Amino acid sequence: MDERWLAVLARITPQQPIDLETVICGSENPAAPTPDREFIAAICPAPAPSAELWCRSENDLSYLGVRLTAPLADNALTALRLASAALERGITPIILTTLNNSGFERFGFRVERILGDTDAERSAFEEELKRFWNMAIVVDAAEVALLG
Repeated sequence: MDERWLAVLARITPQQPIDLETVICGSENPAAPTPDREFIAAICPAPAPSAELWCRSENDLSYLGVRLTAPLADNALTALRLASAALERGITPIILTTLNNSGFERFGFRVERILGDTDAERSAFEEELKRFWNMAIVVDAAEVALLG
């Protein structure tokens, strides 16, 4: 596990990657496509997942949820703090975001996208992810960014 977080620390840089959508589309803010739920459900019907899929044994890892609802001014600094905490304390941070691109993907963090049209739907989705990952705590990414 230490090698993984050392690799994440090695990848963290304040430089931003080139946005290929801007290069291809020629627009500063290309509209992100929204998934059509009815179309997806029509072409991929599936039964409800078995409750057995959600049962898993406890392991030695503690999972820390990091809620990201708005872009941060400096993702690299926040990523550095989270990776350092992961290495030092043996936790695994998981980014929970409503954004199409959180900015943490490029560093190698686990990013879970929270879907839903209303606050209640997004809250329920987050609760499900918290149960699935057995998260010890969920903190706001903005609060992590303020840590010194």
